[in-house]
Amino acid sequence: MVGVTVEAALSLWDEVLENVEYRTMPLSVTVARDYVLAETITLPHDVPHFNKSAMDGYGLIYEDGRRNYIIDGIIGAGVVWNAQVPLGHAVRIMTGAMVPTMCDTVVMQEQCKTDGHIGSTLEIQGQITKGSHIIYQGEDGRKGLEVIPEGTVITTAVQAVLMGLGYEMVEVYRKPRVLVLTSGREVIDPGLKLVPGKIYNSNRVMLQGFLKDLGVVETVQYHVTDDPVAYDDELEAIIRLARDCDIIVSSGGVSVGLYDTLPKMYTALGAKVLYGRIQMRPGAASYGAVTPKGQLIFGLSGNPGAAFNGWHLLVKPVLQRYLGREGQLGKVLLCSLGEGIEKKNPFDRYVQGSIVFEKGRPVFYKNCSNASCGLVGLVTVNALAKIPKGVNSVSAGEDIEVHML
Repeated sequence: MVGVTVEAALSLWDEVLENVEYRTMPLSVTVARDYVLAETITLPHDVPHFNKSAMDGYGLIYEDGRRNYIIDGIIGAGVVWNAQVPLGHAVRIMTGAMVPTMCDTVVMQEQCKTDGHIGSTLEIQGQITKGSHIIYQGEDGRKGLEVIPEGTVITTAVQAVLMGLGYEMVEVYRKPRVLVLTSGREVIDPGLKLVPGKIYNSNRVMLQGFLKDLGVVETVQYHVTDDPVAYDDELEAIIRLARDCDIIVSSGGVSVGLYDTLPKMYTALGAKVLYGRIQMRPGAASYGAVTPKGQLIFGLSGNPGAAFNGWHLLVKPVLQRYLGREGQLGKVLLCSLGEGIEKKNPFDRYVQGSIVFEKGRPVFYKNCSNASCGLVGLVTVNALAKIPKGVNSVSAGEDIEVHML
């Protein structure tokens, strides 16, 4: 099977996503962190919606040359001054308090000599400017201004802005329920004794962790042994677990091995295959399909390093769009290559490594091992350098396109 390129696979997923019914729901702002806005947020009122003092000081009507004012009262934040402030008079005002409508200037406290008591005299020292130290109504934005676009991930800062604007509820995209499958008779759980022929299951926690990074926390996990004797029971379990899931992400069992049975199981779900192989290294053993119910299926290599690449290049961009985010590969940065790379590339190769800055320039260093089964080196990976098909050698110092993760 020849397979398709990463770019072609993403185009196929784009076509699928055009027909996906994106479900939304209202959600309290207080618990909406990591959800994606399904509406554009506009200012419900001017911000601020009154003239307010930027300083602790004194509000007054500016008169050129006047230095002495009589203090008529004190205004704390949240207090509205309803009386007049005549010429030659002032009111003591705190930061954030509403400036009386007739006052056009606030003089900061540090420029004032007074005991601060009502009825006492205020002497201004130094130069002042008419209109100073007032944050005017609408200075931060006028009512109706679009301030947070649809598709924005709700971070703590976004929550603070929403609450500050008075939003109690917002419309967000629903998060999918994901079935995470791992496979292989050689795979065992940590805690069990490691015997020849067996390996620990790292892909499960990696995939669940990547999903959590996208804000998806509702996952179901199941392991397929690929043992022919257990096929019927495992197929029955997958059919049952998949009923209530929107997405399936699996590792292993989708290549051309004798016991790679996941594609057969997905066929039993009625899946329409988009691709059964990707023209890339590592991670060629990849699978994409859609069920009649609209469930998305992503099959990744069982090798940890290859599954890592497959997630970032294929699954993550698609799920970002599915979640309402702007789905795309990591930002591409042109980096200088820290050390040469020589490898035959019948397909595009995505080399794991890290970006560091040397003398103000980004430099990419490949991992010590880029085997598809590489595991330990994933600790430091923050980027994938793309070496195009047919380019078998890239020298140190050459510029290369690098996908930031």
